[in-house]
Amino acid sequence: MRLDAVPDGPGSAALTDELEAVAHRVGRFIKRLEVDADDVELWLNRRGSWGWRVDGRDLEARMAPQRDTVAFRVFRDGRVGVAQADALDEATWLKAIQAALAQAEPDARPLPPAPAARRPGPMTFDPELADQLAPARGLHRVAAALVDNTWHEAERIPGLARVDGEVRYVVDRYVVASTAGVVASLHAHLRGHIELNGVYGDLMHQTHAPESYLPLALLGARTWRTMPRAHVTPADLGFSDVLPVVLHPRVLEQLVRRVGPVVFDAAGRPGGQPALTDGAEIAAPGVTLVDDPGLDGLSTSRPFDDEGVPTRRTPLLVRGRVTQLWRTRAEAARTGAVPSGCAWRRPEGGAAGLIERPRPGFGSVLMERGDVGFHDIVASVDRAVLVHALDDLRVDPATGGFRAKVRWGVTLETDRESRLLAPGAWRLAGNLFSLPGGPTGLLEDALLSRELYDTGTGILPYCFGQLDL
Repeated sequence: MRLDAVPDGPGSAALTDELEAVAHRVGRFIKRLEVDADDVELWLNRRGSWGWRVDGRDLEARMAPQRDTVAFRVFRDGRVGVAQADALDEATWLKAIQAALAQAEPDARPLPPAPAARRPGPMTFDPELADQLAPARGLHRVAAALVDNTWHEAERIPGLARVDGEVRYVVDRYVVASTAGVVASLHAHLRGHIELNGVYGDLMHQTHAPESYLPLALLGARTWRTMPRAHVTPADLGFSDVLPVVLHPRVLEQLVRRVGPVVFDAAGRPGGQPALTDGAEIAAPGVTLVDDPGLDGLSTSRPFDDEGVPTRRTPLLVRGRVTQLWRTRAEAARTGAVPSGCAWRRPEGGAAGLIERPRPGFGSVLMERGDVGFHDIVASVDRAVLVHALDDLRVDPATGGFRAKVRWGVTLETDRESRLLAPGAWRLAGNLFSLPGGPTGLLEDALLSRELYDTGTGILPYCFGQLDL
């Protein structure tokens, strides 16, 4: 697609006005709704993205100005029905509500409260960044610099055969409404991603306008310059069952986000497993884990969750012991507790991709720093691997155990330079937390770095420990 044929994206004023208009439209629809129900809850996400896909030396426009997802829960006589729509169309919404009523099932969950938002809300939208990236040529300039600098570096260091990636600006608008009111929020971030020869890469994720886009423009060149060339398998290093591993903070966050909902749900784990109790020791004393959707500058921070409940800072784990659990609105009503503002919707798959009831999960992840420097951790072992990215991560909901393939990683060897982990040859398995009656978890005997890393969706240290190979 030619650059002059690519439309500009909306600036900050247009995005702000649009969110206000959508929220007003949703509120008006709910107030005028004539349906035989005790209450109707509407959740809306409008996502827009403007970007350029990197394919070798070429750039391809990837523009999706809006994609609407609307989920409904309809409450009537102790029954709840769920339905979904994919357009801002009131006739479609009404049909979805009727469908939800027709398939309503017995459910003791309480009616929705008045939607509200924490004050002050986190800063997750930067008008300056939106205005800088609204012109298509502005975003294209950054993507073109990423490509040019990568191939320029490849002229100095031969061997680069394939470059894949993207530069993308993503905007999310969230609206939650019931007959009691409406809340809305605006979020946006810039993401740059590069993968070289299909075996190694890096990414950047930022919410605020940077002083310079040079780090993103040099992302591929820097990665190629520091990327090892030789590939190794576990057998090459003499590993057969146990693997000493340093997890990049992005990988640690990925594990925490996937395993956390299994562990910290006050309603209990699937398969009849009871919920953890306050004071349970499931990690080392140096591990403190917080769900904090109020952190500024992280794209996952929100002033309210997907049920319209104000989010709040929830210390889940303090010095290795459980201090609080996530309580959704339904769980809080059942126990008389205060909801945590932790209910989030996730696509459940299937042909319809129906977004089911909100389930407990993180807003933004915060993990306390450790006592040991990253380089001291690396120097403490003769051989280990540093894992930068995972693929095909799977979690057992009953046990919290996980399995995954290593997508990007390098060796850490005291007697030689790092080597690449051969694609497809490395798999990790284990448990993150030491749950009662289960195996020892990674965080029971792990070293956390003094350095903290901002992933764009969390703030975490590097983690060194042992996993099954």
